[in-house]
Amino acid sequence: MRRSASAAAVLVVTGSLVRLGPVPVSVRAPSVGIAVVDRHGVPLDAMSARVLGNASAGASAGGLSGRFPLSRLAPRLAAATIAAEDERFASHVGVDPIALGRAVAADVRAGAVVQGGSTITQQLVKVRRIAARRGRADRGIAEKVREALYAVRLEHRFSKDEILSSYLTEAPYGGAVVGADAAAQAYFAISPSQLTWAQAAYLAALPQRPSRFDPRRDPTAALTRQRWILSRLRQTRHISRREESAARNEAIVISASLPTPIAPHFVRAVRDGSICASVICPSADSERFNDKRTNNKRTDERARIVTTIDAALQADVAGIAAHQRKLLASYGAANVSVVVLDNATGAIRAYEGSGGWSGALTADRGGMIDGVRQPRQTGSVIKAFVYALAFDEGAGPGDLVDDAPFVATGASREFRPRNYDKRFRGELTLREALAQSVNVPAVRVLAEHGPDDLAALLRRSGITLPNSTYGLSMALGAAEVDLLDLTAAYASFARGGRSLEPVISEPAQLQEGQRVVSRETAYLVTDVLADNEARAPAFGRSSALRFDFPVSAKTGTSSDFHDNWVIGSSGRVTVGVWVGNFDRTPLRRASGVTGAGPVFRAVMLAADDRLRNDPSRALLPEVPGGLVRASVCHRSSCTDRVEEWVRSGDPRPVSMPSSDVGSARPGEASPAKMSDRVRTAHSAPLSLLSPSGRGVYVLDPSHSLAQELALRAIGGSPPYSFTVNTAFVDDGWWRPVTGRHEACVVDAAGARACQRFTVRS
Repeated sequence: MRRSASAAAVLVVTGSLVRLGPVPVSVRAPSVGIAVVDRHGVPLDAMSARVLGNASAGASAGGLSGRFPLSRLAPRLAAATIAAEDERFASHVGVDPIALGRAVAADVRAGAVVQGGSTITQQLVKVRRIAARRGRADRGIAEKVREALYAVRLEHRFSKDEILSSYLTEAPYGGAVVGADAAAQAYFAISPSQLTWAQAAYLAALPQRPSRFDPRRDPTAALTRQRWILSRLRQTRHISRREESAARNEAIVISASLPTPIAPHFVRAVRDGSICASVICPSADSERFNDKRTNNKRTDERARIVTTIDAALQADVAGIAAHQRKLLASYGAANVSVVVLDNATGAIRAYEGSGGWSGALTADRGGMIDGVRQPRQTGSVIKAFVYALAFDEGAGPGDLVDDAPFVATGASREFRPRNYDKRFRGELTLREALAQSVNVPAVRVLAEHGPDDLAALLRRSGITLPNSTYGLSMALGAAEVDLLDLTAAYASFARGGRSLEPVISEPAQLQEGQRVVSRETAYLVTDVLADNEARAPAFGRSSALRFDFPVSAKTGTSSDFHDNWVIGSSGRVTVGVWVGNFDRTPLRRASGVTGAGPVFRAVMLAADDRLRNDPSRALLPEVPGGLVRASVCHRSSCTDRVEEWVRSGDPRPVSMPSSDVGSARPGEASPAKMSDRVRTAHSAPLSLLSPSGRGVYVLDPSHSLAQELALRAIGGSPPYSFTVNTAFVDDGWWRPVTGRHEACVVDAAGARACQRFTVRS
């Protein structure tokens, strides 16, 4: 009981001590009745279509100063809302001391918080501040004081009609329905001006508890409050006793279906302003979005927010998500999020929040949650930035790192990284280690450079981690990042090492960006992640990541299979895909390439097809002048050589001891070593890496003709020759058939190793 009284005392006594500073964008005047359209002018939701249809009549002009505020267009809803939320709305200055005192007294009598004293103006401030924090509410006393003081400021700047109209436009009405216009259309299939007294009182009841009163879940939940509001309307003489009785007897019939907008999560984020915490938004003072003039010639311009969304591509993405739902369900995944960014401008071309805004997914698995901006563990997607650290300090894709047991000692415990298949491969090049997403080498590389350097690189790329306590586990994706930020960060590699900020409104300008990594590093990362042969031993040559045009892509799977990722770039766009469950139910043994991979492939193909004719788009960056091709030793034994990128003038090829790396002829390079901290001498007996003797391989009937199994070995004395069931395999790739098989390898010294394995259909 003392807590409620103390809260009121703190609000009154310390209000003047809270530092507010300038009014932030999130509590400035919103855009009321503004149409949200795609880059070509296509309306993205029903409200936008109606606004554009009425624009010539002046029914909806931009900003709070529209000539026909929503409060006047819907007088019954306005009266019901005031009766429900703020009976002295017309006379107070933003805070109602009488209502506050009454609420405190009720709380004291009940021994708990049972009644609120917030005015409509305070509630408007609260809605906007929650939106600016991406849906996270702050319930502290200091926040209540800020809300009260901001409310007083709004009362000084805007009229009562403007404030009430803004509240009706931004209040939550259950589920993902925001604003009275959307609520009237969604629940009754009419405009707010057509509401009956019963319907108006019903809608006015919803903002008090939008989740509990959600009409889609339980149409009867709000009826008790509706009847109380009707009583208040009679007491204030807005309706007669006869009208009250008729309204009480009127049946509330909820519309059967909720109209689905194009890019619904994006439209909601644009309307409530929450996306402005993550992207470049138009200025709140821009005349295009908050013009106080009433010149009829400017009505059409002021009535629209022209976003960067491409409605045709967005429809493709929504269709892909729906088409893949059966496959994803087989892995236990209910949700999929997708974002497509223009590499030149940062324009968001497509934005899919959950893979299902309406229908069964909405009720059961959070279809209205915006997964694009939900932080999740990144898994191996983060490894591209780990290797970028090494490349930025002079390492090259041909340098060697050991995939061998490794123990890192931290401040409180030992860290023993393991590979996905619980095997060690011995000596790997950095190209192989990154392309095949092997865990232990990534941890070794991060140990060489340090988690702090990785955190600094991520910050330069536009990602700020919530804390810095991950240590070396950052290399395996322990940190949580949202899809939008991670996709924008990946775009920096396709942009020659310069950062990219997402943009939501046209005209989107070409971005120069800040330097994140060197041009050479950016090129090496994109080159490795586009190397289908380098990743083939782990993913196969015909995986979802194989394209007929240059695409660099990285998969990721978080611990315990909670999250699947694929993020990658072509020259035109960067595509990010996340697959999982918002309730964090783990997937059934789905990796990034099998879960998110098919979605990524389909979206990348659709984006390339839709946007290939954009005039300013280029293919992957040209080779930087600081890189040259050279013949390098593929292993420290130097028994075979490959063509690889090296830095021109790199002194390391002639500085390596011949006893360690073998001989290198003039014009050829030997592989460099990581430092002793991250690389140990490794000599292994001949053994088969692939196929695994413990492995059971399953044929995918939809791709059976394209599937091949890589035959790979380590140790011994290369080169190797392979057989399966005594039949020689000349190129190291075997087309599998069902049954039990035996694979063998023979090295140059005649040593032999074999494995038995099974293939099932």
